[in-house]
Amino acid sequence: MKSSNGIRNQFIQFFKDKGHEVVRSAPIVPINDPTLLFTNAGMNQFKDIFLGKGTREYSRAVNSQKCLRAGGKHNDLEEVGKDDFHHTFFEMLGNWSFGDYYKKEAIKWAWELITEIWQIPKEKLFATVHYDDAEAFELWQTETDISPENILKFGDKDNFWEMGDTGPCGPCSEIHYDRGVEHCSKIMENNHVCEVNGDCGRFVEIWNLVFIQYNRLGDGELINLPQKHVDTGAGFERLVAIIQNKYSNYETDLFMPILRKIEELSGMKYDDNPRAFRVIADHIRALSFSIADGVLPSNIGRGYVIRRILRRAFRYGRLLNFKQPFLYKLFDVVLEVMGKHFRELQEKQDHIKMTIQAEEKRFNITLDTGIEKFNEIVSGLEVGSIISAKDAFKLYDTYGFPLDLTRIMAEERNLNVNEKGFEIEMEQQKERTRESSKFDMGTEKIKNLGIQNKAKTKFVGYSADKIVTQINHFFKDEENNVIIVLEETPFYAESGGQIADTGKIYNDNYEFYIQDVQKENGVYYHFGKLVFGEFQENNEEVVAEVDLEKRKDISRNHTATHLLHAALRKVLGKHLHQKGSYVSADRVRFDFTHFQPVTKEELDEVEEIVCQKILKNIKINSYYDDLENARKKGAMALFGEKYDKEVRVIEIGKFSLELCGGLHCNSTGDIGFVKIISESSIASGVRRIEAVSGKGAYKQIKSTEEVLENILIALNSSSEDAVKKIQNIESENKKMQKELAKFELQNINKTLDRLIKNAKKIDGFKVVAGRISANDSGQMRDSADQIKRKIRSGIGILFSVINGKVSIICTVTDDLKNKYPAGKIVREVAKIVDGKGGGKPDMAMGGGKHVDKIDEAIKMVSKIILNIETS
Repeated sequence: MKSSNGIRNQFIQFFKDKGHEVVRSAPIVPINDPTLLFTNAGMNQFKDIFLGKGTREYSRAVNSQKCLRAGGKHNDLEEVGKDDFHHTFFEMLGNWSFGDYYKKEAIKWAWELITEIWQIPKEKLFATVHYDDAEAFELWQTETDISPENILKFGDKDNFWEMGDTGPCGPCSEIHYDRGVEHCSKIMENNHVCEVNGDCGRFVEIWNLVFIQYNRLGDGELINLPQKHVDTGAGFERLVAIIQNKYSNYETDLFMPILRKIEELSGMKYDDNPRAFRVIADHIRALSFSIADGVLPSNIGRGYVIRRILRRAFRYGRLLNFKQPFLYKLFDVVLEVMGKHFRELQEKQDHIKMTIQAEEKRFNITLDTGIEKFNEIVSGLEVGSIISAKDAFKLYDTYGFPLDLTRIMAEERNLNVNEKGFEIEMEQQKERTRESSKFDMGTEKIKNLGIQNKAKTKFVGYSADKIVTQINHFFKDEENNVIIVLEETPFYAESGGQIADTGKIYNDNYEFYIQDVQKENGVYYHFGKLVFGEFQENNEEVVAEVDLEKRKDISRNHTATHLLHAALRKVLGKHLHQKGSYVSADRVRFDFTHFQPVTKEELDEVEEIVCQKILKNIKINSYYDDLENARKKGAMALFGEKYDKEVRVIEIGKFSLELCGGLHCNSTGDIGFVKIISESSIASGVRRIEAVSGKGAYKQIKSTEEVLENILIALNSSSEDAVKKIQNIESENKKMQKELAKFELQNINKTLDRLIKNAKKIDGFKVVAGRISANDSGQMRDSADQIKRKIRSGIGILFSVINGKVSIICTVTDDLKNKYPAGKIVREVAKIVDGKGGGKPDMAMGGGKHVDKIDEAIKMVSKIILNIETS
């Protein structure tokens, strides 16, 4: 048996003998290419050549490139372990021509290497070309001895390669290998036919020859490149499996030593849980090479992908009785198998093992808690139920469970996950993050518009919302966007988490609507639009007027933030500190340190305390004090914030004392009411609360009321009886579903009994043929099994209409299956209803389009069986 190392060396030596430069694999982390998360194809390091931005000393190259497809656009992570050939880390064998040889040599040499050097049977190979590539189609006929019927044409989806929406591109020619019908994963499905570029697993692509001859312009037009290139890629793991005549990639010498080591460490056998073994074997390779190339587990970017891979593998280890770190122990086998070719594994071996072990230890601490939380979430859920988006996100956010890990654990219990909802939760978190840094670019905004002004603005907004002042500086662009600097201003500039005031600046000649206010070095910059008129000159007197209603809403929410902070510390503990906030007119967001989710009971208590303080209508005092003196009094300061020597203090009775420059109510009663609307995690050890107050709280309650009223109308119920009525409806629904399923089963059983009673006899055995009212393929299979048990010797063919199409199943007892294979019978019967079918000798399925021809097909069953016998 050829070793994997030998096969790799043969490939490289073959093209070296053809004048190719042997090039070392590029790192898994792309160099100077921010568009890629990881190197995912052999061509990545030559991308500059194809784009016309770089050159090399050579015009031909060959290598084996390390690739990782576990994040971003190309992501095979979730497929690993389910089939025989998907991997996160893999090698891509490739040979390249940069303006040198072209299609003829690429096709000829690929065929020579595959059939003569590696001696893969020619009859099992298929070549595909693009519909419009007559040149490649002819070259396969003239330069190789492939069977002509094994040259197939496909469209852009399968046989046209593009680097992106624009840029270098061209047709490609793929080489596929027929693994045999035993590799078909969909043989029992209606209308399934195994075919090249299908999805059943029988035919696999092993090599892609890309002919880069065009440049796609922005309007979609293709123009010829001045130089034509060849870019090929052959999946190494698949090739090794084929050459070593193995059923799957995992049975090759690339993986078997790792699998054997897992058996040794776990005390279990590969056959006990193949998927778990495969995932671990795949993932340890991905981890080893990624860490060797400088990626470390983290919560962002590439590091997060690697952390996700490690945690996924570690969780699968639990299924093999691993309770302590074990992945790092597998690295030595990876080194033994691949270290001779990839020297970086030898050079970084200590670093790789220590990194993996440390990350395993870290995750092992949280995994038990996370699993316990998962079990809490799914306890009581029935088979087929859906884990909510909120719970899935909580597992991710709080316990470090990637979505695919939650999905895996859910599948083990026959549960589903609301993945779309999870993505919404994720996007909302990103939006909250974006919102929190909404005004971070204020200084840059000012610089971009060209304002240079050192005169500080006097802020008078604590005591006034409308003043007469003058313009010190003015800027306007062509779209009427303006920036105004006033001598003094009542407008609060965004700071301390509070958004800026809005309002207007005007006189008899013009009016500006102010949308935002930023400050830099004591200068307030008012951003807005010219509503009418035309600006005259600087130093002109104007009225600056704040939108008072909006300011009041902001003030209510800001004071509510201080109350929430104090109440949270009272309920959850003095360890809690503010990590950030966002105060707008609509709502408030408050981030704080805490080690676990806040329970509903705790949130209710916090909300009650806040509302009690509002009802007491406590006077709010604001004053300036020496920083050290304020701190001695116990004033809360935002961690990491820079304060002047003199600070502004906001005091709410004896309940809250904070350093704050924001706007506040006169007394707590002005807030009206506070309602907490959400609690979530935003980082390890950091929680977030969102709340509304005043008008926002009123709108929230009214919105909830409307929903409840609509529910009561739909239920035709009072609020007191609503819950009971919903429970009764659920109970009745479940009862009806059971009754319906029972009725359907009884109906099918009666039909089967009638069909068996009226069965025809052919050569001493029964032939049962007819129509049943099955709803899915599962009922079809159950019915076929019933016939097989009851007739003992014979053939059963059943028809049903499912989703508007004909569904057919054939079952043959063991004594007849060799003489009358079910697959052949179904294939012929399906033709009558304009369909296809196939399967095993004892059970096969098929389907067709013409429902009106079912009766005709039933009548033809006996004749078809007799023809099968004589054929």
